[in-house]
Amino acid sequence: MKKIPKTDRPTPCSFVNLPIVTDWRELDAQAVIFGIPHGKPYQISQFPNDQSRAPNALRAASSRILIDHDVIDTDMSGKNAVSQFKLIDGGNIPLNANDIQRHYDDAEEAVRYAIKKGALPVSIGGDDGITNPVIRGLNGLNNITIIQIDAHLDWRDERFGEKDGYSSPMRRASELAHISAIHQIGIRSFGSSKTSDLEEARRWGAKIHSAKEIHANGVKSVVDSLPVGGNFFVSLDVDGLDPSVIPGTIALAPGGIMWWEMVELFKELAKKGNIVGLNVVELAPQNDLNQISMITAGRLILKLLMLQFNSSNSSS
Repeated sequence: MKKIPKTDRPTPCSFVNLPIVTDWRELDAQAVIFGIPHGKPYQISQFPNDQSRAPNALRAASSRILIDHDVIDTDMSGKNAVSQFKLIDGGNIPLNANDIQRHYDDAEEAVRYAIKKGALPVSIGGDDGITNPVIRGLNGLNNITIIQIDAHLDWRDERFGEKDGYSSPMRRASELAHISAIHQIGIRSFGSSKTSDLEEARRWGAKIHSAKEIHANGVKSVVDSLPVGGNFFVSLDVDGLDPSVIPGTIALAPGGIMWWEMVELFKELAKKGNIVGLNVVELAPQNDLNQISMITAGRLILKLLMLQFNSSNSSS
């Protein structure tokens, strides 16, 4: 193994008051939730951005996400309390001397290390640029299908000369040997994509499931198109959800995915294959209303983990 991750202690508390591990030599869990606060800026004036505050803002809403670990999710059967799972907060990837490339490299190694230790990595951004090192860190696995929930294609080769920023994660993912398929869910309206980007995505073989189609037909057509027994990595850009569900983001776009569509998608993914990781990005605390975005994002994280580990237990 390469360098063992050491992270900054989260503030003001851990995510839903989980045990904290900042020296990952002590990592022993089914899942590790950790922050990657800083995406690569397109311009120096854009660093840091409001999304950099999101990992700790999410933690600050913990008492509203979950009262305590023994309360149950009444929407679920099987194991439905957090106390029945072994989850930890792995702290935040540090930023040393504003060295953003090192921040990315350390994030990539943290994902790789978590997988080697048998812990499902749940990374919290930060803007969508942090998706790039996270997906690179999955290379200890093979044949991964990316499930991208997003309003935008993110298929730009570069923007302002930057190839590793938040307009390019799916383009960069398409270049990796361990990524076999990309399903883009909730795509709609205007973003940074040009006609050539859409054509490149389709030429590569990305499956684009528009928000309009999902509202008309539900998530069944998405699920039916996925491989049975596949490895699924979920990349959740929160602007993929409708602003009425998550207003706390920057690139607000009406007509997005709704809460129950997200839950149904997670449920079907856990039934159909193996969820190997989750990345949550683009939470913007300054735009949140009464912490509803943080509550929603936090509960989606817990929902996905509980569905996945229930599915794993039932099949073992």
